Amino acid sequence: MPNSSDRDRRRARGRSGQRGDVLLEALIGVALLALLGAGLGHVAARVAASQRDAKVESFAVEQLRLALQMDGLSLCEGSSTAIQAPWSAAAAEDATVQCSSAPNVTLGFGSGASATVAAPPEVALEVSPGALGMTGGDRRDDGPALVVGTRQLPQ
Repeated sequence: MPNSSDRDRRRARGRSGQRGDVLLEALIGVALLALLGAGLGHVAARVAASQRDAKVESFAVEQLRLALQMDGLSLCEGSSTAIQAPWSAAAAEDATVQCSSAPNVTLGFGSGASATVAAPPEVALEVSPGALGMTGGDRRDDGPALVVGTRQLPQ
C-alpha cells in the first residue's frame, strides 16, 4: 500500500508539468495579443492618414470655390492663381487655371420655335496631388489632380 510520501511526490510531479503548460499557454496568448495590437496600430495609422488627406482636400476645395466665386472670369487672364495652403511650408500653392468657351445651347419650344443661348465660359482650377501633400499611405500619391470648375453641361 502506498504511503503518503509517494502520493505527495506524484502530486508535485503533476503540478510541475501543469505549470509548464500554463506558462506555454500564457506565452501564446501574449504573442497573439501582440499580433492583434500591431494590426490595430497599422489600421489606426492608415485611418489617420486618410483623415488628414480628406481634411486637406476639403480645405483645398473650399479655397478653390472661394477663388472662383470672388474672381470668376478674371481668372482667365492668368495661367495660375495661388490658394492658401496651411498644410504646405510655403502657406500657398498654385492652382492651374483652365478656361474654355462653352458651346451654345439651342432651346426648343412646343410651338416649333427655338432659341439659341450662349452658355457662360467655363473656368476650372486644378491642383496637383503633390501640391496638396497627399500621402497615399507611406508614399506620395500620383493620383488624379483635384479639379473644381463651373462646368454645367455634360461633354
